[in-house]
Amino acid sequence: MKKHIYNLTLVLGFLAKTASAQQIPGLAASNYGGLYRATENPSAIGGSKFKWQVNIGTIGSSINHRYFVFLGKNSLFYPLLAAHSKDELYGRSRTMGSLTDKDPIYLTSEIRWPSAMFSIGKYQGVAIQFRTRGFVTGNNVPDDIRNLYFKRLDTGMDDVARTDWGKFNLVQQSFSEMSFSYGVQLLDLDAHKLRVGATGKRIFGARIGYLKGSVDNFQVRKLTGAQDESELVLNNFSYETGYSQQNQKMKLGDLFNSDKYAAGWAYDLGVTYELGNYWQNTDEAFDQNPKYLLRLAASLTDIGSIKYKTTGSRVIAGQQEQTIIGQKELEIIGNEGADGLMNLYPASSDTTFNSKVKLPQAVHWEADVQLVKGFFVTLSQTKRFKSLTDNVLSVAQPNVFTVTPRFEDEDSDFAFPISFIQGNKRVAIGALAHFGPIFIGFSNINGLMKSGGARGSMAYVGVSAWKLKGWRKK
Repeated sequence: MKKHIYNLTLVLGFLAKTASAQQIPGLAASNYGGLYRATENPSAIGGSKFKWQVNIGTIGSSINHRYFVFLGKNSLFYPLLAAHSKDELYGRSRTMGSLTDKDPIYLTSEIRWPSAMFSIGKYQGVAIQFRTRGFVTGNNVPDDIRNLYFKRLDTGMDDVARTDWGKFNLVQQSFSEMSFSYGVQLLDLDAHKLRVGATGKRIFGARIGYLKGSVDNFQVRKLTGAQDESELVLNNFSYETGYSQQNQKMKLGDLFNSDKYAAGWAYDLGVTYELGNYWQNTDEAFDQNPKYLLRLAASLTDIGSIKYKTTGSRVIAGQQEQTIIGQKELEIIGNEGADGLMNLYPASSDTTFNSKVKLPQAVHWEADVQLVKGFFVTLSQTKRFKSLTDNVLSVAQPNVFTVTPRFEDEDSDFAFPISFIQGNKRVAIGALAHFGPIFIGFSNINGLMKSGGARGSMAYVGVSAWKLKGWRKK
């Protein structure tokens, strides 16, 4: 036993020193995560403990403390709604929370539609999943600009002195996907188990809107003769803004229309290795809980891209020596995005949008240790698969390193992910509770408080049904 602990300490120490990131936590670490784990690592459905599992429905979104103040009046799904609505998006977006303190701004939402996985015999499994995902990202947006957006320009803001800015960008992208996964367990020895898996994805219904710009300097000043109203002044503002399709109400048939929405292909790859057969339960003959000491896993996700070449696309560029933005203009931009910018500012050039945009490609590493039977500690990281390119339209996940203590069995999970997001000053401490068919969780409890160091938290809730494989007494 002492030798086992010594070897584990070496492995964990190495991972802790080399890791700089991980995924936004959920059920991805659980041995009973099934479909939710397979989304990050498709090898999970090889030799699964489930005979079958169905995701009835799951939603997830980044939010801040305002969401609970305006509950019922706003939405979890601003990154998804931005493609299909202009109805008070400015107000809705103010309840969203960036998962990062500084660059990049990172907001995300997703809907996991009804999906299912099935085991084929003891060692093979297949899954088909449907998801809709949305992202809002931004780079080099100063704190004074971000605060101005949340505090509004008509609530007696303090002046901001003239401040240098530079280049910046904001991007909204949303798309749906249908994926098919296959997993197989290649090795099933007492102390060694090996699983591999792959997922193929068809991306459809994709839409993008963006703003790339440069400002020499900016300031916030009180309006003459107005006590509570202020205005934002941008000096030497040059801009390029565009979209692949105008904001419009969603029609299911249109999502497959290549003239309106873009499409693409992607794949995931995963491998899982389990070492040890230590945690035996001699009192319960039918106990099927994992017995390993250490589980190592690695995966690549979202390796692919979206090809935008739609007939309704538009891109304009222009330059203004001085631009003044009031609360009215701020709301037009917030509600209408690139459309609003085009209506507010003149264009020196007007063309169509044609670009290939990478998905949020990522590599995931994981070391999961069973310290006591049923109690695990996971060290995991998510990093960008490749360094950022010059194409600012490509979505990139934040680099995150997470330590997750958790209790699990076939009916429930309790996890407390502790995440270190690159660029954030404070650690994000989350919580997940999974009782039977229902689970609910947050990635950063502190981000839901007004005084929180991080601006937001990932919140998720879902319902699933399953049947475990039959137990056989040896």
